[in-house]
Amino acid sequence: MKSILSIDTSTNEGKVALLVDNSLVYENSFTSERSHNSQIFNPLEAALNLCERKPSLIVVGTGPGSYTGVRIGITAGLGISMAKEVKVIGIPSICAAETQNDIRSYSFLGDARRGETFMVNIKDHELVSSTEIVKSDESLDDKINISLNSIYTFDNGIHSKAIKTKPSAAILANLAYNIKESEIQRLSLIQPIPLYIRGPFITKPKKIGKTGPKMISE
Repeated sequence: MKSILSIDTSTNEGKVALLVDNSLVYENSFTSERSHNSQIFNPLEAALNLCERKPSLIVVGTGPGSYTGVRIGITAGLGISMAKEVKVIGIPSICAAETQNDIRSYSFLGDARRGETFMVNIKDHELVSSTEIVKSDESLDDKINISLNSIYTFDNGIHSKAIKTKPSAAILANLAYNIKESEIQRLSLIQPIPLYIRGPFITKPKKIGKTGPKMISE
């Protein structure tokens, strides 16, 4: 019996699914802005009970998405992996988006923060272009107008032509199920990490005067 446990917490709707011998036997979702860590345990418990508490493989969605949310799913997957001695791999959540008519090629838009948008192309559930940061609405309009792909996003208000969707734990599990064993062995040697759009933004501390920082009296 080949069982794939999948976890995705990259958006405010966390998801857990279990695929057994290429059949979806469990799927559950839970909505939360900040407390995925408190809601993920029950669906994980239910999924594990359906595969004798030891899946053949664990796959986690690596985003991009919520800074904290993505880490919760990855940490949960790593924890089960260590406890059960099961391989764990990561797949970008945007490669497992739910699409209309199950189309396999699309462009994806997302919030890159600082008033900017990222754009990336996906084909057959794989990234086929580097992530591009678009800095203005006018530039984004131009890129969308020349794109031959459907446009999807996980974010609200990203663009009028972008279709709002969400990642699918069932698709993640199916993708992992169809990966060759030799490739799984290679991927499992690499610890899943969140997919970042760009490096962290670090602000420098303000200069402190000769008298030191000001104290606020009570």
